[in-house]
Amino acid sequence: MINEPDIRIEQIIGFTPAVSSTDNLLYRAIDAAIRRAYPAASIAPAVQTGFTDSHWFRHLGIASYGVMPFLIPEAEKSGLHGNNERISIENIRKGTAVMLDIVSAVVTR
Repeated sequence: MINEPDIRIEQIIGFTPAVSSTDNLLYRAIDAAIRRAYPAASIAPAVQTGFTDSHWFRHLGIASYGVMPFLIPEAEKSGLHGNNERISIENIRKGTAVMLDIVSAVVTR
């Protein structure tokens, strides 16, 4: 506890828990696209620490997921969000194809 009358604590921002249902068209499209692109992959929703703008959408009742359809080699993981961050052209191409697969599945329904 802070017992100093000159110190004032003010909440600047607050939002609901970062959870989106997995029982919807978007999640099923993500699951199917990942399975097509990476048949041996395990699909599991997870909550990560950090900040994302998706909480604004969730607050409006819009399901939001952080999808990263890339395979990051173990040797490159230490560079994520750090010095010398990089991704291969092959990864960008395949990840873009997966994202297009997801979007196409949702908008054509």
